[in-house]
Amino acid sequence: MKLLCICPIGIGNYLMCYPAFAALKRHRPGISLHMLALRHAIAAMAKADPLWEGVHAFDPDKIKDNAAAPVKALVRLRGLRFDASLCFFPSNTWQYFAFPLLCGIRRRYGFRYHLKRLSSLSFLATDSIEVDPSVHDVVQNLHLCGFFLGENIDGDPVTFPRQFGDDDAAWAADYRRSLAGDTRLIAIHPGSSVEHGMDVKRWPAERFAALADKACTLAGAHALIVGSADESDVKRAVAAGMREPSHVVEPVSIRKTAALLSKCDCCICNDSGIMHMAACMGVPTAGIFGPTDEKRNGPFGGRNLVIRKPMPGFPVYTAGNVGDRSLPAGIDPKVSLRALTAEEAWERLQPWLKNVIAQSP
Repeated sequence: MKLLCICPIGIGNYLMCYPAFAALKRHRPGISLHMLALRHAIAAMAKADPLWEGVHAFDPDKIKDNAAAPVKALVRLRGLRFDASLCFFPSNTWQYFAFPLLCGIRRRYGFRYHLKRLSSLSFLATDSIEVDPSVHDVVQNLHLCGFFLGENIDGDPVTFPRQFGDDDAAWAADYRRSLAGDTRLIAIHPGSSVEHGMDVKRWPAERFAALADKACTLAGAHALIVGSADESDVKRAVAAGMREPSHVVEPVSIRKTAALLSKCDCCICNDSGIMHMAACMGVPTAGIFGPTDEKRNGPFGGRNLVIRKPMPGFPVYTAGNVGDRSLPAGIDPKVSLRALTAEEAWERLQPWLKNVIAQSP
């Protein structure tokens, strides 16, 4: 059987889908797995993974730059004659459901979402399950995998990919030695993607600086401030506000970023792809949450921490409204992050960080 797995847009989404990808291969070793990545960075990460027989990239946001791209992608994928497709969570827009139909795939698996059932074209799925708003995205996607397999896989091991290669690991080891030798490093990610207005997930830079200072003082650590090119201003603002030693990492590949994160003792960040990258590698990770729902996309694993300011009406983006980013009049998605002070965050972080330090080699 040849199966096309359609991955949502973000690096974090890819990682939250990966345990389901791995389960498909574990339960059906003879299956030919292909992935359709809607961002080239995800495709680059996946191409080094032997799990995939084929990785196909198509960025719908760049159609205006190359109007022929969707036609070429459709022709290429139709020629591969897939037996079925799985459209993973979250994917509640019409493109996710129309694309596999146009690729000529007869069995199309996906979710029945609570909103936009007509406008999202989710009725084009031939086989679908309801979204469970109470579970993490990892579990949500494992449910889809189990539905496709016709098996209960709730007790399966959760497997994440290796995010970098040996060359990246060697580069990261050299980078660390050049900065701090054997001194502890705490990764700080004060940014988040700006796509679709998701910069509303950013906690104020001056509070990140104050929290990072307290963490580095307690741990005897340096701060390693990471992020992409469009996060340069906020990275430098955090460094400028710190008293403890800090190092701003200039933008590098996603694989080198992952290798650097693996060299850190812990990670403090907003809800972001980098948060998921660190947590999925087993790096103790503290995520600061405001408008998004940690029940569905918090850092996965038992060594991690969620910091939020409890407020009525928050989180505003949940599994129940995937695909609809509109908010009721008068609701500001940044309110709960603005209400969270550095002192309140430290009250939550301090005991967790002491435990991390106690368990570190």
